[in-house]
Amino acid sequence: MKYSVLILVLFGFALTSHAADNQIYITQTNATNSQIDIEQLGSGNIVADNASNTTTVDAAMNINGTGLNFNLDQIGSSNKFLADLNGNDGTYNFTFTGSSNVFTGQLNSAGTYNMNDFTFTNAVTGSSNAFTVNIAEDADANDSDIVWAFDGADNIVFFNAATDYTHSNLSSLFGSSGSVTGADADNMNLNWNVDGDDNVFKVAISSPFVNQDWDIDGDNNTLDYIGIGNANASSDATGHTSTINITGDYWDVDLIQRSTNNNDWVNINATGSGTQGSHATLCIVQNDSGSAAGC
Repeated sequence: MKYSVLILVLFGFALTSHAADNQIYITQTNATNSQIDIEQLGSGNIVADNASNTTTVDAAMNINGTGLNFNLDQIGSSNKFLADLNGNDGTYNFTFTGSSNVFTGQLNSAGTYNMNDFTFTNAVTGSSNAFTVNIAEDADANDSDIVWAFDGADNIVFFNAATDYTHSNLSSLFGSSGSVTGADADNMNLNWNVDGDDNVFKVAISSPFVNQDWDIDGDNNTLDYIGIGNANASSDATGHTSTINITGDYWDVDLIQRSTNNNDWVNINATGSGTQGSHATLCIVQNDSGSAAGC
C-alpha cells in the first residue's frame, strides 16, 4: 500500500507512518521556532518535496526558519530522505535504523540564510547507507556542534561545510592544493563514532577554528579529510585540531590541513596492520604555504 501526503507546514507537528512505501512531502516557508517530528517504519519510505519525479524522487523538501527543532526516525531499509534546511539556532536530530537508506541534506547550500548556532546529530544503525550533507557552502555556519554515530558496515559519507566543493569534486582536493572559495564555519565541533567495517568518509571543512574527534573501530575503513579556510585566524590561535583513534586492520587515512596563520594540530592513535587489500596507510599533510602538496 502506498500513501502520499503533501503538507504545507505553518506550525509544529508530528507524523508517524507504519506501512511500506509511505511518502511525506513537506514545504515550509519563513516559520520561526517550529517543532517537526517524523517517524517512518518499514521499507521504501520517502521524505522529500512534492516536485520530485515520481520515479527518481529527486527534489528536496524545503524548510526555512530560525529556531527549528527537527527530528526524523526512519526505521527500515531502502528509505530516502531529501531535505533543504535553512536557518540559525536550529536543532536537527536524525536516526536511521536499517540498510540501503539514502540521506541527502542541504543545510543552506544556496547561501540565502546563515546556519549559525545549530546542533546536528545523526545516529545510524545498519549497512550500505549513503549520506551526502552539505552545510552553508556560501554562507556562515558558526558555533555549530555536529555528531555522527555509525554502527554497521559499508556506509559512505560525503560531508562538506562552508566550502564550494561537493562530493563529486571533493577528490580533486587530495593530491593538489586546489582552489577553494567559500564562507566561514568558525568554531565548529565534530564528533565521529564509527563501529563497523568497510565504511568510507570524505570530509571537507572551511573554518579558522574546527575541532573534531574520530573514534573508529573496525576493519578496512577509509577516511579522507581536508581542513581549509584558516587564513583569517590570528597567528597564535589553534586552527584545525583532529584527534583520531583507530582500532582495526586495513584502514586508510588521508589528512590534509591547509592554513596560512594558524597552528594546526593532529593526534593519531592507531592499532592494526595492513595485508588484506594492502591498506593500513596513513598520510598527513600540513601546509601553511609552499607549493602544492597532497596524499
